[in-house]
Amino acid sequence: MHRIRLVAGVVAAAVTIAVVAVVSGCASGPGTTVTLKSAKDLTLQLESQIAGFVPDAQVTSTQQTKTSKVIFPCVGHDDQSYWPGTETLSLKDGVDDDAILSAIAANWTNKSGWSVFKSTGDDGKSTLDLKSADGYSFTVAFVDGPQLTINSLSACFPTSSVSGQTSY
Repeated sequence: MHRIRLVAGVVAAAVTIAVVAVVSGCASGPGTTVTLKSAKDLTLQLESQIAGFVPDAQVTSTQQTKTSKVIFPCVGHDDQSYWPGTETLSLKDGVDDDAILSAIAANWTNKSGWSVFKSTGDDGKSTLDLKSADGYSFTVAFVDGPQLTINSLSACFPTSSVSGQTSY
């Protein structure tokens, strides 16, 4: 039963990422020089900052995607792609999901260039979407396990500089 809920949570997160990608269109600003490396490095750094809102005493393990076998085209941006990432924290029982999501939302709401969207799924669980003006996007949700998942999309970067790679 827990495996089914976990799979459902992962599928829901993947659908959310796909929707966010289409809606956000990877809005790298004009004159911005973003490379795969810089986009990926900032994405990983921001995932860790978001994960930092969970008290260390509540975390039993952390897994952060460092490489991806794929990059995805940015909608409306020829020859540009974004890098997808995920950080998952396995947690002890008793974590206050709402307090953590509220703290994350309050922090990112006060950051210049960031928008925060909170929604509630059919399961009654809250999800946060954090989007930056320069194209970074994060979906933060608690799933059964209990786990905190942070699914991310980097800003867009020129694809020509990374063509032919087998991992990113």
